[in-house]
Amino acid sequence: MSTLQRNRMLVIVCLALFMVMLDTLVLGVALPSIQNSFNAGLADLEWFTNGYTLTFAVLLIPLGMLGERFGRKRVFLLGIAVFTLGSLASALSTHAIGLTLARAIQGVGGAAIAPISLTLVSAAFPPKFRAAAIGIVSGVSGLGLAMGPLVGGLIVNGSPWQTIFWINVPIGALAVAFGWLWLRESKGVEKRLDLIGLLLIAASLLGIVFGLVRGNEAGWGAFEVWGPLAGGLALLPVFIAWEWRHPHPLLSLGLFKNRDYSALIAAGFWLNAGIFGAIFLLTLFLQQGQGYSALGAGVREMAWTGATMVAAPLAGLFIGRLGTRRVLLTGLLLQVAALCLFAILIAVNGAVFSFAYLAPAMVLAGLGMGLSLTPLSEGVLSAVHEASSGEASGVSNATRELGGVFGIAIGSLIFRQGGQVATPDQFGSHLIPVLYVYAGMLGAAFITTLLFYKRSRKAASESGNALPASAAVE
Repeated sequence: MSTLQRNRMLVIVCLALFMVMLDTLVLGVALPSIQNSFNAGLADLEWFTNGYTLTFAVLLIPLGMLGERFGRKRVFLLGIAVFTLGSLASALSTHAIGLTLARAIQGVGGAAIAPISLTLVSAAFPPKFRAAAIGIVSGVSGLGLAMGPLVGGLIVNGSPWQTIFWINVPIGALAVAFGWLWLRESKGVEKRLDLIGLLLIAASLLGIVFGLVRGNEAGWGAFEVWGPLAGGLALLPVFIAWEWRHPHPLLSLGLFKNRDYSALIAAGFWLNAGIFGAIFLLTLFLQQGQGYSALGAGVREMAWTGATMVAAPLAGLFIGRLGTRRVLLTGLLLQVAALCLFAILIAVNGAVFSFAYLAPAMVLAGLGMGLSLTPLSEGVLSAVHEASSGEASGVSNATRELGGVFGIAIGSLIFRQGGQVATPDQFGSHLIPVLYVYAGMLGAAFITTLLFYKRSRKAASESGNALPASAAVE
């Protein structure tokens, strides 16, 4: 593949991921406007978010595998088209049920885009350039995160809420058009479709994610929560047993014998659990604790997400000099320090204090996040052969998505244990223990990486991710 072809592929991947990441945080600050438009209840607001989360988390692994079998380009572009159509349907929705269904369609598209995008990058770039390319992709993803709260804030302050979905339509159309012209088709190892394995893992993830997202609202003792959660967890060993016995398994469970791969999968779970849970509650803190408007909160939150956007591409350069392990450990440590600093600031000053005190902690967290996301993705892909990169990316993304859902659920549960929130200071006091729990989750990611991930810079630079003869490039 020529340099021009690689760069074109990188543009398409960045466009698609920017669109998906923009929607990650944009909806939260726009929910009040949507609520007023539909006269929606709290349950409706919950499902505007959960409708996307469910389909996205459940289909990450299956769609990543389908891309390996039927062609990465085909499934990737189909994912962009579905996400774009879901955005269009969301913008045109006239009632709450319609918006929830449209958001679920977006989740289907996003589940195809996320794992295959990194597979395309891994397959296109040789090892010495791969970390830098993943850094660029992570930086653009950070830009999408950074723009999310700002765009949401602008919408709340005058623009119609439909704007958050209309933005995706031209971006998605351009990505599909140029992707069809510029991307080359490639596949993983040819093997039969394990339909039963596909259904088992999808059903397991559906039960687990549904139980986690419903736990705080419906109550953890409710059957609609513990029933699906227990069912999903019970299906996991069934899925593993089926995969071990199947001659053509959906997932190569032997990959988990690789200590580096397993360590990064576990670290990714704890990373997302800690940091995305913290982002969720700190966004609320800026508005309900410190009294900023949605736009004011969005602008200030760019101190965090903007730092992520800057640090992620730099992480790709640092990996070549310092190695994946050192960069990842540094990023995790910075985030632990930032969350502890958040908690100390609130404990000392109460909820209301100058943003000048909060900004350094936000920048520190953003730098740590950018220095973590790039080496985590690069490390997972470098630990496996190229033919297994789609599978590895799908498992990594699904595990991290589960981590994010788990973190928000646990953090919200701890936050609510403090009782009713009537004042900003009460909000702050409830938030302090949650921040320490999130710091502990990031600490778990740090310890896992420190003890079990041993990949050296030399090993990373020399791993060619050799492509077996059974993997085809057309």
